[in-house]
Amino acid sequence: MKSMFLTLAAMFSCIVAFGQTITGTVSDTSGTPLPGVTIVVSGANIGTTTDFDGNYSINASSGQVLRFSYIGMKPKDITVGSETTLNVVLEEDSTQLDEVVVTAFGISQEKKALGYAVQSVDAEAIANTKQSNLVNSLQGQVAGVQITNSGGAPGQSARIIIRGINSLDPNADNQPLFVVDGVPIDNSTVESPNTPRGLSNRAADINPADVESMSVLKGAAATALYGVRAANGAVIITTKKGKKGKVSINLNTSVGFEELNRLPKLQKEYGQGFSGEYDPSSFWPSWGAPIDQVALSEPGHKYQDNWNRAFNTGMQTDHSISISGGGDKATFYASLGRFDQKGIIPFSTWDRTTAKISGTVTMNEKFNFGGSINYSNSGGNRVPHDRFMERMMYWAETQDVRDYINEDGTMKTYGNTNPIYDARFSTYKDDVNRIIGNLNFNYSPLEWLTLSYRIGTDFYSDSRTEITPGPKGIDGELPLDSEGFMEETRINSRDITSNFYITLNNEFGDDLTTTLRLGNDIFERKYDRLTSRGELFIIPEFYNLNNTSRIFSDQGKSIRRLVGFYGDLMLNYKDYLFLNVTGRNDISSTLPKDNNSFFYPSVNLGYVFTEHFDAPTWFTFGKVRASWAQVGKDTNPHILGSTFVSPGHFPLDGQVGFSRNSEFGDPLLKPELTTSMEFGAQLSFFDSRLDLDFTYYKSNAEDQIIPVPISDATGFSSYITNAGEIQNSGFEIVLGADIVRNEDFTWKTTANLSMNNNEVKSIREGIDEIIVGNQFGYVGSTVTMKLIEGEAYGNLYGTSYQRFGADEESIFLQRNLPTVIGEDGFPVRNLDQLILGNAVPKWIGGLKNEFTYKNFDFSFLIDFRADVDQYNQYDNFLSAFGKNEYTLARNDFRVFDGVLADGTPNTQEVWLGQGVGPDGRDYGAGYWRNAYRGVSENFVQDASFIKLRNISLAYNLDGRALAKLPFTSLRISLAANNIILYTPWDGFDPESFSAGAGGNAIGFTGLGFPGTQSYFLTFNFGI
Repeated sequence: MKSMFLTLAAMFSCIVAFGQTITGTVSDTSGTPLPGVTIVVSGANIGTTTDFDGNYSINASSGQVLRFSYIGMKPKDITVGSETTLNVVLEEDSTQLDEVVVTAFGISQEKKALGYAVQSVDAEAIANTKQSNLVNSLQGQVAGVQITNSGGAPGQSARIIIRGINSLDPNADNQPLFVVDGVPIDNSTVESPNTPRGLSNRAADINPADVESMSVLKGAAATALYGVRAANGAVIITTKKGKKGKVSINLNTSVGFEELNRLPKLQKEYGQGFSGEYDPSSFWPSWGAPIDQVALSEPGHKYQDNWNRAFNTGMQTDHSISISGGGDKATFYASLGRFDQKGIIPFSTWDRTTAKISGTVTMNEKFNFGGSINYSNSGGNRVPHDRFMERMMYWAETQDVRDYINEDGTMKTYGNTNPIYDARFSTYKDDVNRIIGNLNFNYSPLEWLTLSYRIGTDFYSDSRTEITPGPKGIDGELPLDSEGFMEETRINSRDITSNFYITLNNEFGDDLTTTLRLGNDIFERKYDRLTSRGELFIIPEFYNLNNTSRIFSDQGKSIRRLVGFYGDLMLNYKDYLFLNVTGRNDISSTLPKDNNSFFYPSVNLGYVFTEHFDAPTWFTFGKVRASWAQVGKDTNPHILGSTFVSPGHFPLDGQVGFSRNSEFGDPLLKPELTTSMEFGAQLSFFDSRLDLDFTYYKSNAEDQIIPVPISDATGFSSYITNAGEIQNSGFEIVLGADIVRNEDFTWKTTANLSMNNNEVKSIREGIDEIIVGNQFGYVGSTVTMKLIEGEAYGNLYGTSYQRFGADEESIFLQRNLPTVIGEDGFPVRNLDQLILGNAVPKWIGGLKNEFTYKNFDFSFLIDFRADVDQYNQYDNFLSAFGKNEYTLARNDFRVFDGVLADGTPNTQEVWLGQGVGPDGRDYGAGYWRNAYRGVSENFVQDASFIKLRNISLAYNLDGRALAKLPFTSLRISLAANNIILYTPWDGFDPESFSAGAGGNAIGFTGLGFPGTQSYFLTFNFGI
């Protein structure tokens, strides 16, 4: 009623005028203009609102009172005098505490009314991060949210996990649902099957400059209305829209440079050859003679510093323009964006072009509608990072990696494959076209009844071409492949979402207000993938499938439908007690007919006790909350019963065919069920100068749908059924403080900290373990991530050194016990795989500081993760090829610390070198290759870090300077990302992992794309 009255008052101000005209600008305490502020003349039916730049004009007589009000700000009353110009500054209303947040189906609700934790990130915080991938902009800013990425390559994917892993299935999607303007969208990552390329997750298609805010819904109570797709949480994205007022144009342009941010500790003394002998044609890059000794007889022989010279200085450019405006009846917003990136690995690129248009139309006070359409085109050349980095490993440090091509176009090499030549000619290019659109309608035939309908679509086509050339037919060439091949992949995905709901509002006296929503939600996804591979080029360098001798095709299609019916009841008692009850029933096409319909409820309660009774003046706001919820989860389409698959190499000699799938889906399969509870408190002190939000949660996901190994005698190797339970529990703390707050200088800080414990509560009888993933290690040092009942998710298993007195029944490495030394004087390896560490961070958090001084803004964001381990495959490879700094000890004698089999201290001295040592003993390939590289324990390392994620300095031109320019605003900013990193990890940036955003095997860094640090200059113009 209040909002309706204010809107009517604003309309009357356009046709009613009396007294003198008062003009001015309304801004917040930092000087930022506030659009949409309501100004009314108290006691009169007259009002208006500020335009986009905070300007207003209203007629009022001397002695009358103007009331200025704005959501989230304290209202201000000013008595009109003789002045005709009144500039007004509104202060933040500490009792509201940023109370309006976007929740399920794009519905805005008061934060104080919610019985669960929600955090939002606004457009400014998103822009400051300078991240091209929207997911990465959440890093360090939201409690309980872990972001990992697959390196610093152009268009690299980013993975988001909220409150831990919820599925035991190694291939399950544990990421939250993404919703744009009320429409769920696809955020999957479809990785390349042959070698990982770090392909983009689909949220990277969204231009961050178009985003107004992102709300993160964490628990099942927050996402219950979305159903099975939001069982892992939800990220609600609200894009920018037109606002009432004059037409405004905003132009943003940015240029950035990036470089490698971290290298392993490498040795520079030894070069090509083996056993200390120089050999210019040797495969072995660093086991040869000292480089300075060879240089005495070999001119030009030197350390080439290839690890720095192989990488380029990357470059990014980002340009976007938007136009918006509107009047009482309609508003509009349109934008164009272009992003280009050249990576630090030569020839790696990615670009994105975006276009958006949206609008709203108010036909009358009962009916309005709106819509938006977003188009994007993205893609680039995806250099195979693992192959590039592995070939860098093999490349000799005394051979110039930049001198890679002969005049005839063949590879210039001493025998090994040059990584830069491979990056240039072995290509993988993707081209993604995507449309996300929606239409929404709202009709209120009665004051207490609203009918709403939204239909949305998310469609993308992904065209990929992979080419590895064969021989050119030139004598003496070393081709990248003996035959050459090319592969064409076409992916089409189409989502349609339909959502209809009615809203009923009622007031029972002055004390109780109710809101009831009843709705129907329908979702359908069609997915089609076609891959054709051609091998053995007939004509060199003519890349067409018809130019290959063998052609194989593979096709996959799927369709999935989900129909949901839901109800949402909110009770508000005297604006201090809020009860919310929801229920949803889903019908899924992926489950058996008898089990495809399932119901799950939620209830949450919020009690604002400072609204109920008087609190001390220093206690500004206090609220406690609690929730309990259940949410179901279905499975992938087309897995029930016995299914058939096409073999990988068909057609073959004109024959086609299908074979029976090795997996059999349980005909009685039930949906997974996640039950969660949450308790929290939101407190504010000293006029909102200090804010605290605390949450404790626990969730149990049972009836896990996973493949179970079965006897081959059945004709199948695995049985997909309900077979386990996993539990996550932990707490989140968000602390905010306005340390300094005055007219010229402000200092605001926000910190978040979260801790998560997880446990595999049960696995079906007969299953000893579930393998999530593994990664190669030399001579028995392969590391495996597997799940065992009663243990944590993320445990890393591998070989280790034997420990004297170790409990033989324990599956954990007992590091505190002495190492057993063998008769040869070297540590003894334990071939059994033990738990060496855990790849899920126990602690994650961030600290953000924001300063303003007159026209200057300065901010920095620090984030960290702690108590986390990863397998450093790079270290394993480096040790095998003598490139680590510690392998300089290749000619040393050493007495290894430990005890003999009888428990007596070891005293035997051994040589670490290769071949026959000074003591006359033959040590073969030496300690580092014989022993060290074959023990996983050496390479599962602490991957904790503290990182200066972002730092930014900006200057906003004031009115006097702008008066000489054709702009209404101009902002110049300098920013940098990842320029300080502290970590015990010896390697490239430990934040990167090799699985890509679509995988769950997060404990493996592999030979992935290294991390980068970047620097940006940005101009923001307003017209």
